Amino acid sequence: MGKIKAIFFDLGNVIVRVKPEVLVEGFQKCGRVVPERVIDYFMDSDNVNRYMEGEISSSQFYSKTRRFFRLDIKYREFYDLWNKVLAPYPEMEEIIRDLKKDYPDIKMILVSNTNEVHYDFVREKYKILDLLDGHITSHEEGVQKPDPEIFVRALKLAGTLPKETFYTDDREDLIDAARAMGIRAFQFQDHHKFRAQLAKFNIEI
Repeated sequence: MGKIKAIFFDLGNVIVRVKPEVLVEGFQKCGRVVPERVIDYFMDSDNVNRYMEGEISSSQFYSKTRRFFRLDIKYREFYDLWNKVLAPYPEMEEIIRDLKKDYPDIKMILVSNTNEVHYDFVREKYKILDLLDGHITSHEEGVQKPDPEIFVRALKLAGTLPKETFYTDDREDLIDAARAMGIRAFQFQDHHKFRAQLAKFNIEI
């Protein structure tokens, strides 16, 4: 296969683990909520999508979510809980460090649908994002995957062609969108399979 000059990483369930059940447990302590509604809200709702595209502020998102679920929760407590859904993924952190050391010519770019608070939390808490060469995030760009525009901007930042670019994401629909543009995209399942996927392009970690 052709030489890879850039690797695009998703954030949630790739660089960090996502545990939405933590949000369910927290919301249940602050009001009467149905677990399935919390998961659906977190994964795909108008408020979350607008927040991830930077259309509403963190303060507005807190207010809208509190009203939606009728939660008795303060701003700081809400976002402490919001951030607890993210957990470290040490094996992926190790892979990124090894890539940085062994393949310094390969650009590593974050391409993520995320929000202001989660992004700032990961940058401050885990530091692993500091090793990447650039970040393209939905809340800063005003556009989410699978919109091709976010990939176009990431390719421009990396300075690579789609066929020179490897992309990993846990969501199949986003992998399909990237492949439609000619990007070498592979669905992320775990760090072992990620290593094997990279090995197909002679990137041995």
